[in-house]
Amino acid sequence: MKKLITGLSLFVSLGVTTATVVSCIPAKFAEGLVGQRIVFITDGGNIRDKSFNESGWDSIIQYGAQIHQNLYQNNNRQEGDKVTFTEDQKDKAQSFDYASSWAGREFRLDQPMVDPSKSESWEPAKKASSNYVETAGHAMTDYYASYKMGLYKKADAILIAGFAHAGSVNKLIKWTEKEGKTLIFLDGVIDYAYKKNAQQQFELDQDGRKIPTKNKNTISVQFDSELSGFNAAWDAALWANMPKIDMTTGQWVPGNQLNGDASGDGRISMGAFGGISAKTAVDNTIWGYLVAVQLFNTIIAGQNFQLTDATGVVKNFTPQKIQFGNVGSDELSQVKVINKADPTWYTHSFSIGDANRSGLLPNLIKNQTDIIMGVAGPQTNDIAKEITGATYRPFVIGVDTDQVLTVGKDTKAEDRFITSSTKGLTQAAFALFKKSRSLKYIYKDESKKEIVGYVNGPEIEDGFLAKQEPDWTISSSRASDDKWMLGKNLAINALDFRKGIGKKIFDQLPKVYQQAGDTPEQYISAHAISEAIRMIMEENNVPSSHWTMTRDGIDGYESYFTRLLASLNRAGGQK
Repeated sequence: MKKLITGLSLFVSLGVTTATVVSCIPAKFAEGLVGQRIVFITDGGNIRDKSFNESGWDSIIQYGAQIHQNLYQNNNRQEGDKVTFTEDQKDKAQSFDYASSWAGREFRLDQPMVDPSKSESWEPAKKASSNYVETAGHAMTDYYASYKMGLYKKADAILIAGFAHAGSVNKLIKWTEKEGKTLIFLDGVIDYAYKKNAQQQFELDQDGRKIPTKNKNTISVQFDSELSGFNAAWDAALWANMPKIDMTTGQWVPGNQLNGDASGDGRISMGAFGGISAKTAVDNTIWGYLVAVQLFNTIIAGQNFQLTDATGVVKNFTPQKIQFGNVGSDELSQVKVINKADPTWYTHSFSIGDANRSGLLPNLIKNQTDIIMGVAGPQTNDIAKEITGATYRPFVIGVDTDQVLTVGKDTKAEDRFITSSTKGLTQAAFALFKKSRSLKYIYKDESKKEIVGYVNGPEIEDGFLAKQEPDWTISSSRASDDKWMLGKNLAINALDFRKGIGKKIFDQLPKVYQQAGDTPEQYISAHAISEAIRMIMEENNVPSSHWTMTRDGIDGYESYFTRLLASLNRAGGQK
């Protein structure tokens, strides 16, 4: 106890009581061998929030289960120099991992992640983990106290996520840099003041990368959410604009209804809105969403398809154009934003209830919008709940995390969640731990003078905005082998950003968006969206009706229908 009081004395200068700090953290040092201890610090919320905080924490737990797979014999860190263990060396291998990460299951050399087929989950690991600090509030002193506690817990690297840290992060950068620790900041951008020559051109290092002059210990991640917005809307457009099918049997529902026609007017309308306009944090998701709707209207609407349900009943169907719900038209020329205050597109807040109170949601309902995505924090709740003047309940696309699991469950609207446009915090953090300068070694003791192990590959991202990976910004739609049931998303995933056209979209769509201008009236426009469509279709020799996710990285209409039926665990397809 004396040691704890001594350690906590460093908070006195911040004007923070030890009672406040101790009440919101596990009273343990961080778990792991010296050199491999990572601590997550929340943004003022609970670690079990099923959102940003818990996703960040998940990455640490998963990292702790596979350290034994990333050991090298020397500092060269070549693939051929990896340390391997035999079955009779399991105990030795497991000694490199976090004990908590293996809680509740047997240790496996080659499969460190949980196996759902064996009814495994990370829940026992979470109950055993102490590698986090819950920030008590949102005041600057609350954040400073948590940062100090993270360091006191002997973290070798610290992970934070979310814009709530933006006002206090510079202090954390200073403290971690002084102690030689890597800081990973998810969904935030840091100024690295890259070095320039006399001609004001960026100087490059031997690897062709810019040279940071400050914040050299920090890795920041800015998610290209135009990709996840596109992915979510493409999945939703394909699912919604099909003859209505019973999601439990795979049979056509009698009549001429559509899967996603919530308003009952016989056609599909998709809308999206933001809280407060921000090009790289809100508007990019909306823009990608609109691009996907226009791509559907360009290459699928108007074509005739012959579809066969699970019982062999054939339907001939011609999808109509999808309407842009915000403007009540399927004409791209009508899609425009006047300015950042445009009430057709922005609620001007991130507070729950304001999407309804502002009149934005009632306007979307007036336009008979069937599917709505709100890039406005908790305002996904506003879509899921009662909307003023509504005679129907729209389908929902969530944001940031898989919100069918949270908002859908809490509002009893799970049956209306098609998918979510997600930020892969767990995937991004997990990948960047392996590229963190302060997580490259295992040391004999706290002095860190003697290296006893070499961990992770040679790549180092400290001092840089991280390069995006294909699984960082995707939808939360189901895989086609994941049978639908209440509590799961209605749509299946229709994109693989690693292949063919999907990879082209992954590589080029963010560039088109970046070049589209700096204000919403420039990039949320017919011209900018048309440029994205042109890029996707340019030099594309495969007719969209033949697109398959397996070969092209993106499903066309027929391929999607076949895979959707498979996800209902029924045979069927198209002729």
